[in-house]
Amino acid sequence: MALTLKGRRYVALGLASLAVVTAIGAAGFVAYPFYTDWRAGNTQEDLRAAFASSSIKDAYEKGQIGDSQPLTRIIIPAMGTDTIVVEGTSNKALNTGAGHYPNTPLPGEPGNVAIAGHRTTYGKPFSNLEVLKQGDKVILETPFAKHTYEVIGGFEGHQNPWVVAANDWSVVEQVPESMLTLTTCHPRGSDSQRLVARAKLINTEAI
Repeated sequence: MALTLKGRRYVALGLASLAVVTAIGAAGFVAYPFYTDWRAGNTQEDLRAAFASSSIKDAYEKGQIGDSQPLTRIIIPAMGTDTIVVEGTSNKALNTGAGHYPNTPLPGEPGNVAIAGHRTTYGKPFSNLEVLKQGDKVILETPFAKHTYEVIGGFEGHQNPWVVAANDWSVVEQVPESMLTLTTCHPRGSDSQRLVARAKLINTEAI
C-alpha cells in the first residue's frame, strides 16, 4: 500500500534522525581514543608530581604503595615510551596508561617484575611493543634507583616478543632470575590475546 504524504514525511524524518544518530555515534567512536589519551595525559602530569614527592618515597620504603599510586617510571627508548607506572591492574589503574601486576616483585628485585600497558588508548604506552628486539633497553626508575633491563632473545621455542592467550597467566609467574615482563592487548584494538615481551636486569644504580 502506498504511503500517504504524511507517512512519507514521517519516514523521511525517521531516516534523517537515524543518519544523525549514526553520524554522532561514528564521531564518538573516532573521538574516544583522543579523549582517553587526553585524560591519561592529565593524569600522568599529576602522577609525575606525586612520584617526586616525599610521601611516595616514604610509602615505597614501607611497601605501602596503594592501588593506582605511582610506583615506577618506565622508559623504553626503542618505543619512545616514558610513562609513570602505577600499582595494580584494575581498570582505574590501567586507565592511567600502565600498571604493575600485584604480587609480582618491585623493580630491581629478584623474580619476574610484570607490567601491563595500553596499546591503543589511555596514552598507549605499549602501542608498538612488537618493535622490541634483543638488546633493547627498558629502564625502571624508582624513588631510589634506576634499574636497566635488556630485552632477551627468543626462548622456550618462541620469539620475544610473543603472543599468548588472554588468560595465559604463566607469563607473570615467578622465575629465579631478575626479569621484567611487559604485556599488552593483541591484536591492536582487541583484547582476545596478549602480546608479551621479556627483559633481564643488567644494571642497578642508586639515584
